[in-house]
Amino acid sequence: MKRTLAVAISIALGFAVAPATAQTKNPGTFVFLWPDDIQSFDPAYIANTPSSYGVLNVYSRLLNYKGSEISEFVPAISTEVPSLENGLIKQAEDGSVSYTFPIRKDIHTHKVGIKGSDGKISWEYFDDLTAEQKSAIEPGYGEITPDDVRYSFLRAILMGQSWMSNAITEVVTAGKYTDITKWVETEGKIAEIGDATPELLRKVYDQLASQITVEGDKVVFKLPKAFPATLGVMALPFGTSIVDKEWVASVGGWDGSGDTWMKYYRPELGDDPLFDVENGTGPFMLEEWNRADRRITLKRFENYFMGPASLERVVMRTVPEWTTRRLQLLSGDADYVTAPIEFLDELAKTDGVKVVDGLPKVFGRGIFFGWPVDETDNPAIGSGKLDGKGIPPDFFADIDVRKGFNYAQNYDALLKQVLLGKTVQSRGPTVRGIMGYRPDSPVYSYDPKKAAEHFKKAFDGKLWETGFTMTAYVQEGTPQGTAALSALQQGLQRINPKFRLQIQSLPWASISDKLNNRAKPASALTYMGWGPDYSDPGGPLGAASYYLSPTGLVGGMVGQGYRDLMTEKFKPLLDEAWASSDPAVREPIYAKLQKMSYDYATTQFLWEDFGYIVTRSNVEGYVNNMILYGAWDFYPIKKNAE
Repeated sequence: MKRTLAVAISIALGFAVAPATAQTKNPGTFVFLWPDDIQSFDPAYIANTPSSYGVLNVYSRLLNYKGSEISEFVPAISTEVPSLENGLIKQAEDGSVSYTFPIRKDIHTHKVGIKGSDGKISWEYFDDLTAEQKSAIEPGYGEITPDDVRYSFLRAILMGQSWMSNAITEVVTAGKYTDITKWVETEGKIAEIGDATPELLRKVYDQLASQITVEGDKVVFKLPKAFPATLGVMALPFGTSIVDKEWVASVGGWDGSGDTWMKYYRPELGDDPLFDVENGTGPFMLEEWNRADRRITLKRFENYFMGPASLERVVMRTVPEWTTRRLQLLSGDADYVTAPIEFLDELAKTDGVKVVDGLPKVFGRGIFFGWPVDETDNPAIGSGKLDGKGIPPDFFADIDVRKGFNYAQNYDALLKQVLLGKTVQSRGPTVRGIMGYRPDSPVYSYDPKKAAEHFKKAFDGKLWETGFTMTAYVQEGTPQGTAALSALQQGLQRINPKFRLQIQSLPWASISDKLNNRAKPASALTYMGWGPDYSDPGGPLGAASYYLSPTGLVGGMVGQGYRDLMTEKFKPLLDEAWASSDPAVREPIYAKLQKMSYDYATTQFLWEDFGYIVTRSNVEGYVNNMILYGAWDFYPIKKNAE
């Protein structure tokens, strides 16, 4: 999920460490307190991490992530994980690629359709049925079939609502179209989708439908060319979650007709029939959503195809006030709470409370070089010249400047004193768990001597003689980012007193204005962090592409000079890796790109970001999967006696 994340700094609400010697309350119920809200239970509608908590637990997907691994998968509704070795991934001579998913039999949704004596279908909870009633289930009504799987993907694409569901469109078209809107407008050569004729809409539907087909008990995705992130997208808890076609139609949703899909395109939240209801196959069912009380209750699905969960219920309550969450945690009335980071050490010393800290995330933090920058009335570059009072717009085009800055940073001090040893230094665009990451790839270290050597080479020696003055930007409320820039500021000053780095904190909107939708960026040095939308490093939204593609997110922000470097040195290898479906071919290429980001000093890569959880001490089973951005899968959670 593409985003910047600031370290949460809450208003200091001091408290003494209180004893928390409470007996286990509600042994089968897990009480989860957070400040967030779920937007919807419709997997094709949601696009943010909080909403994924609901869909992740009530629906199932073709594949699941293998525990905490973000590039390894296990079967779910599909009985096998497609691979080249098992023949379920096939590449044709024309470059097209097919992915085949054998669909598991005898999977029931939480509610199934029972035909009464009057011939009408009523939807009843499967857990409550007698053997006689189960025999009266109407075939296909609450029984997941390959047609339901196909329908679920078509529906997510055709709704065009969620940019996470739109990732499926990118898979199916191998990156040609970002969403169904662009597909229709391009195919029909029209300005906007509202101008499309029924014939055009049907034509695009037929094109899409021909690429997702049912072959016996299998569903086959036919891609025009390789999209190696396909399996990673399939495991995300968004539009790839499987719904029952007959049930969706029964509650007023799309009936699956190629002639009616536009009626269901981009609905308003309140008009979406799946907004506050569900009928998935996941380990939990939605028992109640009390929006006035901001409380969601999930109930265990006894007939979950992987076996029932340990927990009987999960209660998710939105509680904005930290003091309230804290008191309920200490009393044992809450089993998990979202806690401000500054209270972690105190909580870890509290009886009955457990803090799991230093959980890795899928992205790193860094200081980004931009060049050439806008020279018009730009306070960030001072005079705009190499005269000691500023920097030229193309300051960071000189590789010796970039390397000098990288050697001037005190990474070890940041990791030990600011990050408290909770994480590791970034080695480039890709972090632990992503293809191409190697623990022995080179990283910069604080080395004033080497920094001075590079600075003395820069601009034919003039930089060392004249020095510079410039401003770096950091989002306000990010003390770790401010600390990183301060460490760099001090390192530069020690190397040469003529090197003057000023630091300015701004709201994120102001920093974004300096970087986005501009012919030239207005910031030459910016502290930021960005994360990929799936676990594969390549493609439109992968970690390596984000940083190293001329059309990637970073390239779009930091200037044409950076993009030119990416085009010349990095893009050929990115294209080569993305064209192959074989991990054995792709991994060494991404590892080489990781090293090249060091060789060309593309960015000052600082550290891998991290998370943490705060629970009662009797809670076990939490699995941290970085690509899910901390979303809780409640299925493996156990609540032991205290």
